[in-house]
Amino acid sequence: MTEFQQQCYQTLKDKVPAGRVITYGGLAQLIGRPNAHRAVGSAMNKNPFAPKVPCHRVVKSNGELGGFALDLKIKIKRLQKEGVQVMNNKIVDFKEKVVKIA
Repeated sequence: MTEFQQQCYQTLKDKVPAGRVITYGGLAQLIGRPNAHRAVGSAMNKNPFAPKVPCHRVVKSNGELGGFALDLKIKIKRLQKEGVQVMNNKIVDFKEKVVKIA
């Protein structure tokens, strides 16, 4: 595992609580690599610690779910279990659910 992946997983675990989501770009900003949103997506796809490291909480900047290495239905179920509503593969009330980056 790369240092970048470790940073992504630890930051996600520490900064994005259950019931909230973060964008790929937002997570990239949190780790100090604001242009690395695609690399964040790649790291999430390779996450060997799911669901302990909750990659299901990382979504696209428009509120769409994005990808999921397992099955997108699993991502939806995990989010819904945490109180995040999903409709038509988008986060309902996205602006209230997304972690704000300062």
